[in-house]
Amino acid sequence: MQFKTNAKCQGCSTAIINGVKNRFPNAELSLDLESADKVLHVHGIPEDAEHAAQVLKTIEETGFTGSLLTKEDNNL
Repeated sequence: MQFKTNAKCQGCSTAIINGVKNRFPNAELSLDLESADKVLHVHGIPEDAEHAAQVLKTIEETGFTGSLLTKEDNNL
């Protein structure tokens, strides 16, 4: 799954990744600060609405905003 975030720096990225990693310890995470949407890539958890909502809640709990990117958003 991919999520648009409002991360601005490496510290923001670290906070978001650590928060999501705490909730989903087996997830593989990366956050692309170079992309316009500051995309958080999440692999290793089920790609369903429930898990997407949990990731979004976690992003918000770390003090940031996020939204789920669909395949259409990514031109996949």
